Amino acid sequence: RSTPRGAASFDVHATPAVTVHMIHSPATKPSLDARWPLDPDIEVVVTIDVTSRTVDDNQVKISYYDREGRELAVAWLYLTCVEVSLDVDWSRSGRVRSKGKDKDKDKAKWTWGPDGQGAVLLVNCDRDSPGAGGTDSGQADIRTPADLQDMSVMLLRTEGPSAIFAEYPVVLHVPESDADKVRVFHAVRGDAYPLYKPVLGPDKLSYVLEHAGHGDSTFYVEGLEFPDRGFSGLVSFSASLLEVPHKVQGGSAPPLPQQNPRGWRSQTLFWLHQDSPGTPIFTDTVVFRVAPWIMTPNTQQPLEVFVCSIKQGSDSNEAFLEGLRELLRKANCKLTVCSELDSRSDRWIQDELEFGYVEAPHKTFPVVFDSPRNRGLKDFAFKKILGPDFGYVTREPPGKSVTSLDSFGNLDVSPPVTVRGKEYPLGRILIGSPLPW
Repeated sequence: RSTPRGAASFDVHATPAVTVHMIHSPATKPSLDARWPLDPDIEVVVTIDVTSRTVDDNQVKISYYDREGRELAVAWLYLTCVEVSLDVDWSRSGRVRSKGKDKDKDKAKWTWGPDGQGAVLLVNCDRDSPGAGGTDSGQADIRTPADLQDMSVMLLRTEGPSAIFAEYPVVLHVPESDADKVRVFHAVRGDAYPLYKPVLGPDKLSYVLEHAGHGDSTFYVEGLEFPDRGFSGLVSFSASLLEVPHKVQGGSAPPLPQQNPRGWRSQTLFWLHQDSPGTPIFTDTVVFRVAPWIMTPNTQQPLEVFVCSIKQGSDSNEAFLEGLRELLRKANCKLTVCSELDSRSDRWIQDELEFGYVEAPHKTFPVVFDSPRNRGLKDFAFKKILGPDFGYVTREPPGKSVTSLDSFGNLDVSPPVTVRGKEYPLGRILIGSPLPW
């Protein structure tokens, strides 16, 4: 549209931070004075890798010439470069990579295996907070710094002139389908120590970043739900730079046009407040996978043995306990004895509990799986095992009665095994059945 009548050629000049790319067919070449013919097959692409310090501090000048080489007109393109980047431990190194390391990677893709890529998230199912009634994931706040160690770090990096971010807000958001499976805290400055503000989760889908443009904002992410039937474990987060219509007098927003003045189209709108929809003009997305609960086989070196004590009558197991104590002294293994008061005379602790663990590059801790058989030992795992860096999970069969298959004496896992050429490095879960079937 800026080409004047009679123009036959053009040239392009830019400020130092701008790189100009000329895309053309092999037959099209510039003249000796670096002027290009006005050929419809020529495309000019400009890129910037340096964040702007002020608005419009980068310019591109396009000069048009007639056939005699006289300059007919000049067009100017003013550019402001800002950075909006959402980063996680994509490489599984145990930390979020430094600026720019993963900028060309597909952070929205997750792959399994030792050579796989994509961030890992733990269900925050232990209890680091003293006095908390349940697991830490059941609390909508952070009560101790130890709780942060169970969470994954997510960095939102925004750099550029503050005037741009005053007009174009940055919003962190989570899909509605994922929101009940995660919770996100924003680390903000307090008067004496950092504060951790809950910003995304089951009751909040988006969060407008305040003071954007000043570098890294640190977020801590916790899982609320284990992968299960109907949930693969994948959850995503996005950061979007929004174009917001100017607020009109009287507090009502104008109708959003099908195409905004800058030519971007989008079917997605964000409501920053009651009368201000915003249209994303750039979005960066990352994906986590919630780590599954992993069962451990009996061939692993034991760390702790749990056993019930029965002292009354002919069912007393005192002799058994004395032999077990001697054996565990030789094995240098901890013994935890569940009293009759705690077990309510239910000796079948193997039917009630199964031990496993969760693992991410930055943290690993054991997790006890409490079965739904719910007899005398029903509350033992929750009351006596759940604690700092020892997680807890249970399941109840929805709308069904509990059967003997729900007793964990019928649940085990093999050592690592290869079956028909396929490797199972964590073993295979085995489920028994009641005899004689």
